[in-house]
Amino acid sequence: MKKILNCGFVILMFVITIWILVKSDDLSQIPRLFNTTNKYYLILSVLCMLGFWICDATIIYNIKKMMNLKGNITKSFKLTMIGQYFSSITPFATGGQPAQVYSMVKDSIPIGKATSVLINKFIIYQVVVTLYSIVMFILKISFVYSRIKVALPFVVTGIVLNFAGLIIISGLFFNDKIIKKVALFILNFLSLIKLVKNTEKYKVKLDHHISEYMCSIKKIIKNKRMALRIILITIIQLTFHFSITYFIYLALNFESATYLDIISIQSLLYMAVSFIPTPGTAGAAEGGFFILFNVFFSSNVLMYAILLWRVISYYLNIVVSGSVTIVDYIIRTKKKVVLEE
Repeated sequence: MKKILNCGFVILMFVITIWILVKSDDLSQIPRLFNTTNKYYLILSVLCMLGFWICDATIIYNIKKMMNLKGNITKSFKLTMIGQYFSSITPFATGGQPAQVYSMVKDSIPIGKATSVLINKFIIYQVVVTLYSIVMFILKISFVYSRIKVALPFVVTGIVLNFAGLIIISGLFFNDKIIKKVALFILNFLSLIKLVKNTEKYKVKLDHHISEYMCSIKKIIKNKRMALRIILITIIQLTFHFSITYFIYLALNFESATYLDIISIQSLLYMAVSFIPTPGTAGAAEGGFFILFNVFFSSNVLMYAILLWRVISYYLNIVVSGSVTIVDYIIRTKKKVVLEE
């Protein structure tokens, strides 16, 4: 039911966005605007989204390879798309990692190791995106203060919350004693409400999974070369994602802003809306784009630019990742039926 509500909310926001655009006097001639759009740059913005996915899959592949887990780049790409889909339709993007862990467990990867793959990836991503945005904020602080001062509290709040969250998450997931206490509390609670029987059996499994998890965490921490490689790929991944707006800017025949101008403000937009609990930060993302980028796009094409940006960076992501997820589910179901026969 929760998934249906989240999907319904995403669809509703898309319909509302389209309705606003169609009713807008400035965008009454959307076909004309599309005809004047440079398709070459529009294709490049789509390719940036593809680059984002490929980088994500490469990161998963490298972490799994370092941990001697089976799998190829194709399976890693499938994991990326499953994560992207469930992250896009759940508040705070919380559904992605559990869905990826489930998929890896179905591929016979121990749950402790599967969890450690995604926890390491998540923490590295959060470190990089937070530092990336802080650097961009420092580089563009005078511009933000003079041109888009109204957005300053949201940007600072986003950076502070992400940084604080990163410290808390790192403290939790790198401490096996805390992990065990939390897991035992959940197990005892489930036993109390009669959802779990024979808790001793599960405690033995729990110790085993936590041991696997901590060994995998330590292996990645020790491999500094691999950690550095993943950090560099993550920087490239984020740059791909933030570059979508730049190529949309060029596609609409604007040239005055530099590449650094656009990706820096886009990274600040990411920080400003990251703590919004709606699926895909729907509503906040569009509003934030309107506030932060109205200094770059003229008023008669700003709403059209928002539409292009969201279609490529969010709705295209849902369509493609959702398609991959459905195909994977169908294939798994068919294999299960064949094995049962």
